[in-house]
Amino acid sequence: MEQDSKVLIFIKAIFMAIFYSFMGICVATIVASVSMEGYREHPMLWTFLAALFTIPFCVMQLNREGYLEKEKVWEWKNSQVIEWIILVLFSISSCIALNYWITISGLMKIFQGFDKVAQTIYTGKLLEEFLAVVLAAPLVEELIFRGLAYQGFQRLWKKQTAMVASALFFGIYHRNIVQGLYAFFIGLLLVYVFEWFGTIRAAILFHIAANAASVVMTECLDLRFLEKDFGALFVFTMFFTIVGIGSFGWLHSRKKNLIKN
Repeated sequence: MEQDSKVLIFIKAIFMAIFYSFMGICVATIVASVSMEGYREHPMLWTFLAALFTIPFCVMQLNREGYLEKEKVWEWKNSQVIEWIILVLFSISSCIALNYWITISGLMKIFQGFDKVAQTIYTGKLLEEFLAVVLAAPLVEELIFRGLAYQGFQRLWKKQTAMVASALFFGIYHRNIVQGLYAFFIGLLLVYVFEWFGTIRAAILFHIAANAASVVMTECLDLRFLEKDFGALFVFTMFFTIVGIGSFGWLHSRKKNLIKN
């Protein structure tokens, strides 16, 4: 019976990720059957719709499992917006640094599966990318991976193990090496943010800021010169790495000071 309950907890932890994938397939199939041209021209629209359909089910499961009752916002003695500003800075710098460290590593040349994913994400209309990548995806993915998966894993394993397991699950979910590696490290940061702030809203904000930075870098800025100048690429990457580490350190020390006081 003990084993059965653990199996059930695990299934509940991962079920909504499977459901989200299934919804994506269903919506894509319906859109393609109505108009193959529309399916090809609006690749992110059906992703956005799948997220919208999945979010209410995530909230219902979170409520049913009692996870929403644990939601609380960090209470700072001197409550300021600076903490949230640093969180956004931490998010953007982490996104940029991780992306370009992966570029420097050469993994994208070895594992080319990400090219097809990038073409799907960044070849649609900017408004659709914004709705799907910057708004819908962060919301549904945080409800699934930090809200349900991580908290479910905590009922099975120690907190540190649950953190790594949820990040690994997040990486595997992306189904290609390059994006999965990025998602794993971002997943670790997201779960730390969730723990620091004590609310999934912080993780959602972090995720939104990271995805927004990715869309802006890809669609609005011309950074191709970095691919031809390794020195500039390294300096650029190191700058955002230092900003990310500094933001991380600031938030970490802030939490330690609050605990002491």
